[in-house]
Amino acid sequence: SMLMSAINEGEQEEETRRKQLKLAENMIHQSQLEMRALLLHLRPVPLKGKTLNEGIKELLLELQNKVPMDIDWHLEPAVIDKGVEDQLFRIFQESVSNTLRHSKASLLEVRLFKRENRIIMIVSDDGQGFDPNHTKTGSYGLQNMHERALEVGGTLKIVSVPKKGTRLEVKIPLIEKGEEK
Repeated sequence: SMLMSAINEGEQEEETRRKQLKLAENMIHQSQLEMRALLLHLRPVPLKGKTLNEGIKELLLELQNKVPMDIDWHLEPAVIDKGVEDQLFRIFQESVSNTLRHSKASLLEVRLFKRENRIIMIVSDDGQGFDPNHTKTGSYGLQNMHERALEVGGTLKIVSVPKKGTRLEVKIPLIEKGEEK
């Protein structure tokens, strides 16, 4: 708002005005992405009787219509305990929220499949990446995702390379009916 006021009130050369308008456009675009991510965070959609696959697909279809990003997914069917589904869905929501807010990505990919009695979820982007060892104080998203994975006996691994993107991988062991935890 202040930048737009300065542009309107000031007497700049055309080139300077054009640069300032481009900067304002970029700031507005980033604010929109952050607002969408914030709304996703404030309104976490529960699965409400849906399977994990259905919940992920519904959220990705909604995002496709709202964000300027290519979104690709492959979700294999798997029978998963409801509590595990809920935790995986929350991890998925947090990872997508982080991608929208921080990555500046043009591509988001989501994979969900079963291998060797494990359910594996991979969420990756081609964004700016970050150093997972240097998280901001007061930033609980990554910590929450790790805790959610641990709560259901799983692991969460994040690999991120600056200017190359981020890949989040969650592996949860599947407990067959009748097996002891």
